[in-house]
Amino acid sequence: MSAEIWNEIEQLLEKISLWFTDPSKLACFLVMDPRGSISVSSALRYWGCTIQAGAQICGAFGYAEDPSEMHQGVAEKFLPLSFSSLPFLPTDSSADWGRALNSLNQNTKGLLRNTSKVYPSVSFDSAQKSVTLFMPGFDKSEIKLYQYRGGSELLIEAGDQRRVIKLPPAMQGKVGGAKFVDRNLVVTIR
Repeated sequence: MSAEIWNEIEQLLEKISLWFTDPSKLACFLVMDPRGSISVSSALRYWGCTIQAGAQICGAFGYAEDPSEMHQGVAEKFLPLSFSSLPFLPTDSSADWGRALNSLNQNTKGLLRNTSKVYPSVSFDSAQKSVTLFMPGFDKSEIKLYQYRGGSELLIEAGDQRRVIKLPPAMQGKVGGAKFVDRNLVVTIR
């Protein structure tokens, strides 16, 4: 294949990648049973894996037969995401989708409409020469940090995902340290 074809393929993949990371074009939501600790833990893990893959989660939904069973503690685990309830649909009979959609509360409808509100997964602090990576669903022991290209990139490995973070020119240098604080990996650059 000629270099021209490879360039076209690379440009196409870049466009697809940009589309995938734009929450106004592709909205991702977490859905869980808030009564089940495994369901909640899995949703937190999927949130972290989605961020590592380069996409964003726009909100979280819990479903329960009785919406009053929704626990505030579960919603707090997913902050800063918006959290709302979905109607329970029994699996033993065919679903009445009209009834299910009509039973959505205003909070749920608002969450489904507003997909532009996302929490930044990476933030740079030039004054402190630090990079903060939001890593929900992972603990410190699961995260590996590598540095590439003479200090211009960080490679973060968490779970089964790898992610390259390109550092702004003013922040490039050697990693001075890293600490895990409240679901965030804070990397200091020397």
